[in-house]
Amino acid sequence: MSENLPLRKTGRFVSSLRVLNDENEPPRALKSLAQIIDNELCHRCGSCVGICPTQVLGLDQQEYPEVKNLSACTDCDLCVRVCPGDEFSAPSIAKELFKEVPEIYNTHGHFEEASITYASDKEIRYHSSSGGLVTGLLLSMLESKEIDGALVVCSDDKVHWKGKPIIARTRDDLIASLKSKYAISPTNVAFQEIIDTPGKYAIVGLPCQIHGFRKAAKLNKKLKDRVVLSIGIFCHAAVEHEPMEWMWNNVIKDSENVRRYIPREGKHPGTPYVEYQDGHKEPVYFPEKKDYRPSSTEMLNVLYRLYTPARCMTCYDSTAEFADIAVGDPWMAPPQEGIDFYDGYSFTLARTEAGVKFLDQAKTRGDIFVVPIREDQARRSNIMMAYEKRNRAFRVIETRRRQGLAIPDYDFKTPKVHGKHLIQTEIGILTHIFCFMERGKKPLLKLAYSPVGYYLLKINYWKRQFRIWRRDTLAKWKESRRNE
Repeated sequence: MSENLPLRKTGRFVSSLRVLNDENEPPRALKSLAQIIDNELCHRCGSCVGICPTQVLGLDQQEYPEVKNLSACTDCDLCVRVCPGDEFSAPSIAKELFKEVPEIYNTHGHFEEASITYASDKEIRYHSSSGGLVTGLLLSMLESKEIDGALVVCSDDKVHWKGKPIIARTRDDLIASLKSKYAISPTNVAFQEIIDTPGKYAIVGLPCQIHGFRKAAKLNKKLKDRVVLSIGIFCHAAVEHEPMEWMWNNVIKDSENVRRYIPREGKHPGTPYVEYQDGHKEPVYFPEKKDYRPSSTEMLNVLYRLYTPARCMTCYDSTAEFADIAVGDPWMAPPQEGIDFYDGYSFTLARTEAGVKFLDQAKTRGDIFVVPIREDQARRSNIMMAYEKRNRAFRVIETRRRQGLAIPDYDFKTPKVHGKHLIQTEIGILTHIFCFMERGKKPLLKLAYSPVGYYLLKINYWKRQFRIWRRDTLAKWKESRRNE
């Protein structure tokens, strides 16, 4: 085959396949996969690439699957059957994992235990985005021989802002995966290495990637038997490559001499930095400012509202509801006196017996520190993000249904939003309006990085600080009433 064939734009894809396939009808599975991608249902999770038994598929520059070896296709249909973007039966998977189906507006899903945690290793805790729980736990499991490797994402060697999935087998591999990655990364392409290499593994992924794993495990027994733990990362949305490329080319000074991109330096919510070849670091956003500099969270709130991928707009799972362990930043009031989240903590939900077991074993070995929290405290954490994503997804799904467009099949009836949540959802959709249109994105992106954008971000920062103060004050008052 002389060129890789893009699966986007089905017409071009199918006609190209016919030429290379002696005018015969292209494989049914690849036609179906092309339609999934064309219909804006592709998560770019990498599951189809990772499960393909004959390595038919590769990835294009935007992480969409493309055909790289047409003659090897056996039309087995695994690439379509594994796709979590087209279909994911949430009720049946929940029933299988938890023996129950959580209520649809239960944004945090089923969990056995909730806690705030951190890695006991000071290096890991200090250099992580939050508390380093994921890296600390994986390293503990690796050194105790509970796993032979872990599927994680590190920074790409050449395009530093991009994520690169690897199977980490050493401490150095795991340390290299520290810090959150925000651009789309096709993590599940690494399924192939797990399938090809005997051993025990843990996997780390976003909610959509965990969905892909649950489907893949049903289709491939080796994958099911070898993955002993899945860790899901909380997710509001991924970010398209376009704004990251623009930032790299227009905001970062002397980007060709950058040695490393650090998505979040410092604790929750953190600030992105770049490290140059000579070892010095500079903030990505407004490096000349001293009194205030936008955090990763504040800038991501801009990027999400301009460059959220189409499939993310119809994904309702923000808290990795189908992972064994779910981990996120602790967007909550400190659950007890003496806890300062700027020291580094991870909000952690153990959802299954496997999740509870591996956390307990790492805790017993002294590799992680765990502060249990009550269920009501856990369900208040990250609640704003969780409701926004869930209601946004249901609203977009219903709109696409009325328009006759393709929608993901979650195997449940999408509920209607009422009351204050309806108002909040409509406002949220309005702030995402440029995700549905191409014109206007670039000027607003440039505005965010301009002097005017700086002061708008500063105003939003003080608004956020007031909201945090109000939240924490109210939580302390409620806790004092509870203890009376």
